[in-house]
Amino acid sequence: MDEQFRQMIYDTFSEVFETMFFTFLEPIDELPGAAAFSGDDDYIQANIAYHGPESGSFTLCLPRRLARNITMNFLGVDEGEVSEAQMLDTAKETANMAVGSLLGRVDPGGEARLHIPEAHLLDEFSVRELLEQPGVLLFNTDFGSLWVVFSK
Repeated sequence: MDEQFRQMIYDTFSEVFETMFFTFLEPIDELPGAAAFSGDDDYIQANIAYHGPESGSFTLCLPRRLARNITMNFLGVDEGEVSEAQMLDTAKETANMAVGSLLGRVDPGGEARLHIPEAHLLDEFSVRELLEQPGVLLFNTDFGSLWVVFSK
């Protein structure tokens, strides 16, 4: 992935999270090794693909704490009112908004089409497996690490 596209992803995701969820993302340019991460949280994975002149897909891996926080902020509800189904729906909507906004920048003619996003709670989350992917981006938040994987 070229540096300009990587920066566009960082900028777009940061804008969506700040505007829609009042959550700040800190892009991490140099990925640390797997040992730098503790496995103390469950993760939700959201996937969305697009097709057009160029096709690709994005996978977002959000710690449950982050998913709960953005759901609370997005829906305007208290923590005790957030269900797992709502967190999954918010993860799907997050993928849709972030990638849709990104496509608006890279495809101003609107030829690319988003597929319907999917989300599920991961049975197992492996940082080592993520770090093996070529299109991995990482953001720090106050609620854990957000992982984004782009693939063509």
